[in-house]
Amino acid sequence: MESQLSASAQGEVRKNTRKAKRVLILANPTATSFRLKKITQIIKCLEEVGMKVELKLTDRASEISETCVDPDLNTDILAIAGGDASVSEAASAMLGRGMKPHLAIIPFGTANVLAHELGVPSTPEDIAKTIIAGKVRKLHNGYANGRPFFLSTSTGFDAEVVHVVPLRLKRKYGRFAYLFIAMQLALSRRKGSFKVRADDEELQCSMALITNGQFYAGKHLVAPDASILERQLHLLTFKDDSLWALIKYGCRLLTGTIAKSRSVECRKIKSARIDAYRAAAVQIDGEPFGGTPLEVSVGDCELTVISGK
Repeated sequence: MESQLSASAQGEVRKNTRKAKRVLILANPTATSFRLKKITQIIKCLEEVGMKVELKLTDRASEISETCVDPDLNTDILAIAGGDASVSEAASAMLGRGMKPHLAIIPFGTANVLAHELGVPSTPEDIAKTIIAGKVRKLHNGYANGRPFFLSTSTGFDAEVVHVVPLRLKRKYGRFAYLFIAMQLALSRRKGSFKVRADDEELQCSMALITNGQFYAGKHLVAPDASILERQLHLLTFKDDSLWALIKYGCRLLTGTIAKSRSVECRKIKSARIDAYRAAAVQIDGEPFGGTPLEVSVGDCELTVISGK
């Protein structure tokens, strides 16, 4: 088999492997887009420039977090091959480890939001180049009801969808499973009503989304001024969640203009508490996480991640 990296690329990236030669790839084989062949190609590229690579396929829940907190973990780069849930699990567990190992992402999920935020490419060769180049950024987090999050947390319609979408549909149809469930739910649900206290301001809304970065549900722009590299959260409050309003939000989500809607207010925050007049679902980083009230704050930890930009 021919080399996955060109001769010039190999010469360039060899300069960057002196400080980080050991790579542990933790792969979630149940991830939506998991492909062992893709991982094999990445491993070949890394080994071509002298990196020592170990591949470990997870076979049970919480194995990623257990590996990340293991005091005997001895690697320079920990690459998570999976979706946003797997990456968030690893990142949360690694918050207490300090600056090593560096976290890298091999995107295999439905949305891969964190990979988009960090500019991680999608092809095996380019992913390998990103890992080898080793450009490190400091990722900041937030806390939602005491749990670290890196992408977003919300309550209202989208959180309801996250709670009810069947795992089998998600694995089979990916993001289309969410669309199908969202259409069903929009026709039958009761409207939401929330009281929000954001820093020192009180608000009323029908849905609320707090994001750590720019993107949501893939590469859909929702907070143009946000950055996961800054210690700052952004709150989006939605005044209406009627069927017609949800349809318009969906269209704006696809065009990256949701923050420009007259029914949406966006502001920078450090903390917030959201109470529902009727118990409502909460999601954190695209996974169901109980219900309201939702208390959110900026995190005080930094995590070193390998970025593509």
